[in-house]
Amino acid sequence: MAKCPICNTRKGKRKCNREDAFICSLCCGETRSSDKCAGCSFFTDAQSTRNYRQVPHYALPHMSNNMQLQDHANVIESAFCQFDHQLDGRPDDFFFQKIAELLMEHYHFRTENLNFANDLEKQGFEVINRIIQKDLAPLSPDEISRLLGTIYRSILRRAGMGRDYIDFIQGQVGVRIGKGARVIKNFL
Repeated sequence: MAKCPICNTRKGKRKCNREDAFICSLCCGETRSSDKCAGCSFFTDAQSTRNYRQVPHYALPHMSNNMQLQDHANVIESAFCQFDHQLDGRPDDFFFQKIAELLMEHYHFRTENLNFANDLEKQGFEVINRIIQKDLAPLSPDEISRLLGTIYRSILRRAGMGRDYIDFIQGQVGVRIGKGARVIKNFL
């Protein structure tokens, strides 16, 4: 094997499309960038390797004993319900899981340029984020991030292959119709 053309010390074992040669794994790791290495099997962007389960969250006993935290979480979940209602109940739990991940990207990981899979995902993020910014304005990004971490765990606990989570919160939290006002589906 030939030496790596970047460092000229180690053997080149990875085919690099950018260099059009085999480079060593150390140089591959140190010189990767999204604009030059997109599509390469050795390149993964940071967003695709995030562990959203590691985002700080409020423990369930803490949430259940704190009405203010529950009200804050209800703002976010009722925004989910509102968006679901606008789309006539078409999104599944995975869609809302993805929206929660995008919101954690924004509030926890402080990602500036989010990658949306499609226009609906972008629209969902923007609608829910506007409500968060309006109704939860006094909270810090870290507090919002913890709420999102808590909601994310709730989605993972309830989510099945369909709409178990979103149907549950539709019945518990309801559709947001204004700041502090919600309509709960089938209440009575």
